Amino acid sequence: MSLTSISMLLAQSADGPVSTRDLEGGSLWMPNPASTIAGDIDWMFNAIYWLSLVFFVLIVGVMGWFVVKYRRRSPDEKAGSAITHNTPLEVTWTIIPLLLSVAIFYVGLEGYVRLRETPANAYEVNVTGYKWAWNFEHRNGAQSTGWVRVPAGRPVQFTMTGTDVLHSFYIPAFRVKKDVVPGRYSTIWFQADEPGLYQALCTEYCGTSHSLMTAVIEVMDPAEFDRQIAEDAAWLDKVDEGDAVAMAEAGARLYARCQSCHSVDGSRMSGPSYWETHDLLQSGGKRQLADGSSVDVDINYIRTSILVPGEHVVATYANAMPSFQGQLDEKAIRAIYAFIDDLDTIYDRDGNRLAAD
Repeated sequence: MSLTSISMLLAQSADGPVSTRDLEGGSLWMPNPASTIAGDIDWMFNAIYWLSLVFFVLIVGVMGWFVVKYRRRSPDEKAGSAITHNTPLEVTWTIIPLLLSVAIFYVGLEGYVRLRETPANAYEVNVTGYKWAWNFEHRNGAQSTGWVRVPAGRPVQFTMTGTDVLHSFYIPAFRVKKDVVPGRYSTIWFQADEPGLYQALCTEYCGTSHSLMTAVIEVMDPAEFDRQIAEDAAWLDKVDEGDAVAMAEAGARLYARCQSCHSVDGSRMSGPSYWETHDLLQSGGKRQLADGSSVDVDINYIRTSILVPGEHVVATYANAMPSFQGQLDEKAIRAIYAFIDDLDTIYDRDGNRLAAD
């Protein structure tokens, strides 16, 4: 699947779930397993589930039988002799659960250690969580937001941190999950052998648009991955700044970083709709700020809002936007400006992507 296709897929994700392999089939409890560790985790999950079910039926069944068998049948009936204990029974119901608990602990510890020890040949990706998106950075400089490409058949390590509040990164099909804490680094690793798209999400409530903090993991054939990731590292450098259409399309591609807070259908999210900003750009209008002042909406306003968002907090909105200082260079900022300025050539007012001329 092309990068443009993924960007369009993610842009539509607010209207419904992303169509990924892990949503096809699966069990009542889990999506289809898609990593090398997922099978072991599912085996242990199912073992504990069936053990719990068997003991629940056994204990409740015996309890119900005792209630019926030893019920008081008349007001005059006296209680029988008290039984203080039964040593063989007590030993049995102590030893069997103890052995089962030790076995479960051993298997669980073994799996825990395996998940914490990343293989030496792992492909590494840096992940940054912020309200309300995931940013991925490869070692060759390629970056993306809301999606990430990884090679099939090779261990992949995500080194994760946050910039604002506590998040938690979870890939259900891979059975890996880890908290993402501001100011600290945490890691997860997985190996997916089957190419395809898999869903990731935040599982720690982090504010207004928590439910939109999702991502797509694209597992690719290794040879195709190497070619594509090299291209991704330099895609913006190849965009001709003299071509206004190309710059606007580049901004549309970068919009994946903005879509969890800014809509293109006019709806209010945690930040102003891009249509509102577009209209102010076209009319040369001013934006009312939370402190009662106003500011001209132009490229300088766009740049400041991206790099120092707290300087221009829009009236009726919270100061919730993270800074993209060090994440977006000047050319990327100009591309986003071009996208907003030419928004009416890329999207309609209902947020539908317009066909290219």
